[in-house]
Amino acid sequence: MHHAFTIRALLKQLPVRIETAVAYGDRLLLGTATGALLVYQVSEADRDRVPTLTLVETKKSFARKAVEQLGVIKEAGVLVCLADGMVTLYDLHTLANATPLTNTRGAHIIALHTGVDHIDGIPTLVSKLATYGKRKVVVLEWRDAEFYKSFEFSAAEKIVAMQFSAPGLLVLSTAREFLTLQLPRGQWDDLFPADTASLRTVAGGMAVGHSVDAAGSSDTAPGPQTSAPSGGMWGSWALSLSGSSADVQTTIARMPSDKLLLCHKDTGVFINSAGKLCRNEYSEPMVFSRAPIGITYTSSYAVAISHDSTPQTQPPSSSGSTGNSNPPAPRFNVEVRNIGTQALVQTLHLSEEEPSRIINGAGGKQVWAFGPHTVWRLMPMPIQQQVEDVLDAEQYDEAISLVAQSDNILEAEKEELTKKIRWLRARWLFREQAKYEDALNEFTELGATPTEAIALCPERIAGELAEEAADVESIAEENDTANKSEPQIPRTKSTAEPAAWKDALYAVMRYLTEHRRWIQQATRDGKRELEYAVRVLDDDDDDDNNENGGSRLSSDSARGSRQTSPDDDDSLPHVRLKRLAFSLEQMDIPIPAMAQVVDTTLLKVYLECSPGLLGPLLRVKNYCDVEQSEGLLLEHKRYLELVDLYHGKGLYRNALQLLQKQGMASDSGSLHGTYATVRYLVRLPADQFELILEYVRWPLQSGISRMQDRSVHDSPSSNEDDEDWPAPTTVVTMVFADDRPAAEAFPRPQVASFLRQTSPELVVLYLNYVFETWHDETSILHDEMVTAYLDMLGNADPQDADAEVNTRQLLQNFLKSSLHYSPERALARLPDDRLFTERALVLSKLGRHEHALSLLVFSVASLALAEQYCVENLAQRPDVFVLLLKLLVSTPPADVIDSEAQDIRMGRLEFPGVKASTAKQVEHVRTKIHRQFVGHLLSTHPQSIPVAEALPLLPTDMDFSHDMFVYLRSQLCTLDQDMRTENVVRSLTAAEDLQARRQLKHLQTNYVVVSETRTCPHCLKRIGSGTAFAIIPSEGKGHVVVHYSCWQRSKSASSTTNGYGASNSPRSAASTPSSEILAADDHAAPRVVIKWA
Repeated sequence: MHHAFTIRALLKQLPVRIETAVAYGDRLLLGTATGALLVYQVSEADRDRVPTLTLVETKKSFARKAVEQLGVIKEAGVLVCLADGMVTLYDLHTLANATPLTNTRGAHIIALHTGVDHIDGIPTLVSKLATYGKRKVVVLEWRDAEFYKSFEFSAAEKIVAMQFSAPGLLVLSTAREFLTLQLPRGQWDDLFPADTASLRTVAGGMAVGHSVDAAGSSDTAPGPQTSAPSGGMWGSWALSLSGSSADVQTTIARMPSDKLLLCHKDTGVFINSAGKLCRNEYSEPMVFSRAPIGITYTSSYAVAISHDSTPQTQPPSSSGSTGNSNPPAPRFNVEVRNIGTQALVQTLHLSEEEPSRIINGAGGKQVWAFGPHTVWRLMPMPIQQQVEDVLDAEQYDEAISLVAQSDNILEAEKEELTKKIRWLRARWLFREQAKYEDALNEFTELGATPTEAIALCPERIAGELAEEAADVESIAEENDTANKSEPQIPRTKSTAEPAAWKDALYAVMRYLTEHRRWIQQATRDGKRELEYAVRVLDDDDDDDNNENGGSRLSSDSARGSRQTSPDDDDSLPHVRLKRLAFSLEQMDIPIPAMAQVVDTTLLKVYLECSPGLLGPLLRVKNYCDVEQSEGLLLEHKRYLELVDLYHGKGLYRNALQLLQKQGMASDSGSLHGTYATVRYLVRLPADQFELILEYVRWPLQSGISRMQDRSVHDSPSSNEDDEDWPAPTTVVTMVFADDRPAAEAFPRPQVASFLRQTSPELVVLYLNYVFETWHDETSILHDEMVTAYLDMLGNADPQDADAEVNTRQLLQNFLKSSLHYSPERALARLPDDRLFTERALVLSKLGRHEHALSLLVFSVASLALAEQYCVENLAQRPDVFVLLLKLLVSTPPADVIDSEAQDIRMGRLEFPGVKASTAKQVEHVRTKIHRQFVGHLLSTHPQSIPVAEALPLLPTDMDFSHDMFVYLRSQLCTLDQDMRTENVVRSLTAAEDLQARRQLKHLQTNYVVVSETRTCPHCLKRIGSGTAFAIIPSEGKGHVVVHYSCWQRSKSASSTTNGYGASNSPRSAASTPSSEILAADDHAAPRVVIKWA
């Protein structure tokens, strides 16, 4: 509750009894019980005086009996008077020229309405007067200030109240129900029963109990306060005239926007101009503390008067026992309710006498109450003071309603003030009521920056944006101090306890997450800035506050602020809206700046409420402040999330340093070992190659060291160690030999060179993947592969013969299959005293087959390898078998013989079935073996060894073995077959030549001569140069030459013409200057040579 009105009795102890009154302009007309009419001039209050009433005219014989009701039709200049059961019309300006309406005899109720109605599509000012008496309703109508006509309608029941809701609709009430009368058709419709239970049912409301607040003074005694239902926002108010006798339980009062309040006893419902319930705007009925006997309104309030039935407070007993006595009930007979929220605002006690009627005037700006001998004026408090009072009481919905309904605030300023109040309400909901979702939704609707919501959080979340609750309420405390002499409205107690911060943070988390989505969408749309409503505090100077957003009320409100008290004693100071001493400005804020605040705060909230969401936040693009986030994550030991933060910000070295540090620590959990580092290296882009080489060295060296330790102690590591410390091959496979784009983009020669420093096996692993997956044909890489294999052979354990054999086999396969290594470089890297097979393979790439075969025959001493070598290189060198044959029939080199003799003596070499110890014996055995192998080659590969080259090479003393016989027979068969094939080809060629000659001769004898004088037999025109013609074979006539066009026309004829048929297939040609043209047809026609004469 707050102060909405003050009371001033302007007329007291009048000698006549007041029966009715009406106010218009600066006039107040009082109708008395004696039939007199008192005309008063109203002087409004200003700085130097209070409002007064000055009697300007008295009409003693205005009516023969008591004046029951008065009304004004200002547009028609008519004063309506109901007296002695009949309505009389007077001139409003002279109060003369009485016109009695005889058809209204017996009337006891009147209702007036003026509005714009569209008649035949033309806007027309229509005024109507309705009267009721003797079971009939009489309606008089004026159009554009001219009387039009009257209507009469019969009523089935007695009417106790009526009021216009629209020019064509009259709402009436009987003792049992509410009705509507459609004009001018006269159709009656039922609305609903006129009882309290029915009104609460149709309005959807529930019974509301009455409770008493506290006793007050004689001027502003608080009355019973009900749990008033909350309603919708109200529009502007219109002029209302309402009054009835005390025994009437039903009241119909005009409300804003042609709405009516239908009230029975203490309950009222709202209907619109069409006679329909306003369910969307008012979900519950308006329940008064007492049954009103009169209701009127101002721009924001419904004001009702009632009879004060509260008994006088008894003095305490002499015994002084007051423990069981109830407090005295407050006394009041005026009740003020907010129309928008239906909340009880104020109760007033008119102490001089009981009021009987209440009216308003000046478009709802004046409120008058009347007793039998007293006239009171309800003076409205300045709207800014009312708003300040409800803001002090933290009744923000009430403040919003007051601003929306006030007619002392410009419409353009209402929106701004409403936004400010909603801003304060959002802060109050968050801090005081723990309604976090509602508060954050309010901020969202206002377009506030997220910093407003963040600032309400604890300092550990808000950081530099945090504000203390005392600072938030400092303005309110100053305002309370300034008004400490006034009765204070109790504040709502704070319900936000520290334990509830968890719920608050969850709400903030959802709010910031949604705002982050908006920022991401704006970024995708190409926006660089977002528009927000930013709170800007005004200057401390009062004038500046008033100009820059304190209240910024209209001039009418400023004038109203001077109407402070009935006695003008300045007991109510001039108060500005200090709580609204700020402005909301629309500002464009760069997206990165706002995103940094949102993401950093969201990280803090996640740390408090949901740590599992840190990863999804930091693994994607974010704007978290690195310095703050780093400290928080280290404090909470969230190392994995800190790695994600570093990675998102491009601080790869920081991430690797952290991973290496934690990998070496024994208590780092999942980060212990090198696996986390290797897994992170896989995430780095290709442009961080140097950094990858720098930090992959530690996992490789650690893996090699652990492998060496296991080999020394002969104890395999546990599964956990194997997972945390991957082997070097696993490291290379994950970091370098992987199908991700970054690994493919690495400079491969540098990778191979780096891995060679660690282990040649890793080079082989990496290059095998490069060749098989990426099909790299770079010569340098293939040379690196040869070098790696040679390094593996050089580092091999002499006792591990199997490993050496496997490595040599891999090297030989590579030397055979690869076409991209450099044979010269490979040959230079091969040792001179071993690896002769590999050297032979390299020599084959250089085309030095004789040298290669010499190594295989004498150094390797493997005739099978030499034979295989010849087979593999036969396509490259067709005479390679001849080269091998030369080596086999030649005398072995002396050094080779000596070396083999020494090996036989040492037991390292043995010829099966032959004993030889001296060089001469060895030479004899070697020669015999070679000659036997020569026979094998001749019999196995006769097609590859030409006889003309082989026979001269064979020694004269070589035995003629079965192999020689097979070879010579194969060669003779081959020669014979070649001769036969040559003879067949020669015969076929001669036959083909003869056939061609005969065909040529035949063509030369079959020709047609086309001369300049030759004519077409069809059109008899000359076939000249440049025309197309056709040659048609004809039986008995040889060939006929016709124009091509003539042949086409004759082709379409039904029968043959001129001795040749249309269906014959011609030969066509153009008579171009050519020496000779050979015309041919696709059918079986003979070929014809065309000769030009």
